[in-house]
Amino acid sequence: MHSLLPSFLLLSSSPLALSFPFFPPQLRLQASSSSSSSSSSNDKTNNVEPILPTCQSSTFTQPCQCPEGTQYESTVTYAVIGANAHDVRAVTGNFFDIRWLGMEPLETEGPENTKGSTRKDWVPTMKGHYNFTEEALEYKFHPDGGFETAYKQQNVPIVYHADQGPGSFAGELVTWKSEYMGEHETAVQWGVYVCFTGGLLGFPEFHEMGLNNASKILEGQGKLKGKNVKPWSTAHSLSPEERKMFEL
Repeated sequence: MHSLLPSFLLLSSSPLALSFPFFPPQLRLQASSSSSSSSSSNDKTNNVEPILPTCQSSTFTQPCQCPEGTQYESTVTYAVIGANAHDVRAVTGNFFDIRWLGMEPLETEGPENTKGSTRKDWVPTMKGHYNFTEEALEYKFHPDGGFETAYKQQNVPIVYHADQGPGSFAGELVTWKSEYMGEHETAVQWGVYVCFTGGLLGFPEFHEMGLNNASKILEGQGKLKGKNVKPWSTAHSLSPEERKMFEL
């Protein structure tokens, strides 16, 4: 499967938090580790500059580190949906239509599926429900039904509720690619890259739930005619019991 990851995508325009183009996870992890206390100490002692600058609004044209005191995590969820790519896109490919995720936007702005358009979502997480404002960064539709998109969290940071803290959600980049694999077979790759404090929010589980639900919708429409490969993720943050909260 081809990589969906674009070379330059902004994660946040807020001067208080993340603002960086996406770059490969291995470099991102290297940058994150360079901000640990031991590495920072060594850098100061040896007068060595950090690998990457700290993320802020002025660094949006270059890769950068998570803000000091925050952690970086990433995971990618994969699946094969046994339906035509055009049908998969009809269910999952509209930025303002997220009923397949069990949600509806509270508010939308701009033309649908267009760079710069935004939606406000009330999102369930392991730290409670939060109002996320997300901005579309990329939308590419292919003649065979496949499509690629990416979007970022705009309202940064989100501080956890008092009974769930301390902690905050300091930035999010989400990437998606669905790819035509056959008449009734569509491959999906769904990535999330985040900076946070105070515990993970269950993104792998949420994405797996969404892909399972998309398959159920297509099955109910009589369009699931090929072989499904259940979603799986490169990392999980929750126990099997905790994951049940993401089941529709």
